[in-house]
Amino acid sequence: MLAARFAIACTVIASASALVSGSPPETEHLKVQLLSDSSSATPGRPLWVGLYFEVEKQWHIYWTNPGDSGEPPRVTWNLPDGFQAGEIQWPAPARLGSGSVVDYGYEEPVLLPIEVRPPAKARLGSTATLSAKVTWLVCRDICVPGKADLTLSLPVRATPSLPSAWHALFEATRSHTPRPMPAGWKANAVSEKDQFVLTIHGASATTALFFPLVEDQIDNAAPQEFNAVKGGMRLTLKKSDRLLKAPETLDGVLEVSSGRAYVVSAPVASPR
Repeated sequence: MLAARFAIACTVIASASALVSGSPPETEHLKVQLLSDSSSATPGRPLWVGLYFEVEKQWHIYWTNPGDSGEPPRVTWNLPDGFQAGEIQWPAPARLGSGSVVDYGYEEPVLLPIEVRPPAKARLGSTATLSAKVTWLVCRDICVPGKADLTLSLPVRATPSLPSAWHALFEATRSHTPRPMPAGWKANAVSEKDQFVLTIHGASATTALFFPLVEDQIDNAAPQEFNAVKGGMRLTLKKSDRLLKAPETLDGVLEVSSGRAYVVSAPVASPR
């Protein structure tokens, strides 16, 4: 499931790369760029940009919840007056590692999209320069911290902009970014002695994998037991040894056999 997803993404990335001139900034064990989905900025109209990481083979960067080690990329913005940036929209990660240590992150090229909102009074004909100070941790057997100062300049135009050369990459990333659960699904969880039992009512899949958004709730390295049940599916998740008490909700990303990923927030109940 993950291999197929990344194979598609890499094909799109290769095509887009051929359309863009110049070399991205290169740091130790990865390359990183600040890209735009559009060729210009329009006053008052959301603009999607993204941090695009190309990681050296066998190395990886981390998801928003890194798992048992590591830390995710972080960005600090310096934007023109009135421009505002949202949070990183994290594509579903892969499970990395084996044994007692399992992390969540990306070994393949990955785009981390971010919505930027130009002000309604952005001056037409001007150039908007977006500056980002990016930090990350890239790991294999050892971890190496990295940082880069990235800039992206776009003309400000009144008419909606044309797609950039990277538009196909943004579209491919959107198709793999977690979305709200379908209207017919309902999630709940039961806290048992050493495990959570997560049930998704109304869902149908042959496999599923849960990525916790909150650290130290589940044992990241433990197998996740999947069962198709009447009217839905069920995952049994071992609790983390660091968990002191059951949370009110079990929050995470659920990736199912179709390759789709969904944001899950399941109220947690104690067994009767």
